[in-house]
Amino acid sequence: MPLYEYECLKCKHKFAELVMEKEEEKKLSCPKCKSKKLERLFSSFALVSDLSTDMPKPDLSGLPPEVRARTVITDYIEPKDRHKTIR
Repeated sequence: MPLYEYECLKCKHKFAELVMEKEEEKKLSCPKCKSKKLERLFSSFALVSDLSTDMPKPDLSGLPPEVRARTVITDYIEPKDRHKTIR
């Protein structure tokens, strides 16, 4: 699904939008300040799993060091999807 993350260059608000066609992207505005000055961010992929298993961590060695340093897999797991013991 074409879900993209954006950051407003005016107020620095980050948000996600479902964009089906390139033309739709031109019509986007910040939901907080309504500015049209947006930057599309580098997004992580979605991962659906049973968190009760010990899954191997993804190999991030192919990512540039500046991206790898900011990537924390647990940041992308919603609280409702976390294992009961860590909610």
